[in-house]
Amino acid sequence: MKNIRLLIAAAIVVASAPLAAQTLQSVKVDPATAEPGKPVTITAAFDISNGLNCNVRIHFGDGASQDQKINQEKDANLAVQHSYAKAGSYTVKVEPKTKLPALKCLGKNQEAVVKVVAPAPAVAAAAAAPSCPEGWKLDKKSVNKKSGAYTCTAKAGTAAPASHAACPGSLSYFENSKKGQLGCKP
Repeated sequence: MKNIRLLIAAAIVVASAPLAAQTLQSVKVDPATAEPGKPVTITAAFDISNGLNCNVRIHFGDGASQDQKINQEKDANLAVQHSYAKAGSYTVKVEPKTKLPALKCLGKNQEAVVKVVAPAPAVAAAAAAPSCPEGWKLDKKSVNKKSGAYTCTAKAGTAAPASHAACPGSLSYFENSKKGQLGCKP
């Protein structure tokens, strides 16, 4: 008779075990917009008032997944980091899932979306505006914004300065004091 009572008590405990598990309440992703290779934090919130010891599976939306046991009070706000390799929109799903010895948590699947965007390409530094030495004037018609070429003018016969202008890229410095010209040309 004593064995039958123990058997009945054990059956009641086993049958009520799923009722005493945590309940998955919500999931959020921070930041909601990220860059490839940079981690995001997925936080799943649980109501642990009905006890501890259950399992969830986190699907990251990129083919990867991870099982997590919820068996401590600190797991009430479970935080997991994940990095995405490519730009795109990913749906993160936290799913109560049995993984023995832990039974699945209570509650419905929870989802959140993370957008992974490639960083904007670096803007090339604007080419420095051409400048002419003292006594020389920039010929605005000669300025080529694509190549950076330009010509400075002065009175014919004006001596060229001792130091030459530094020409950008593959341009080379030129001067013609008879015509009163100097600058950078291809």
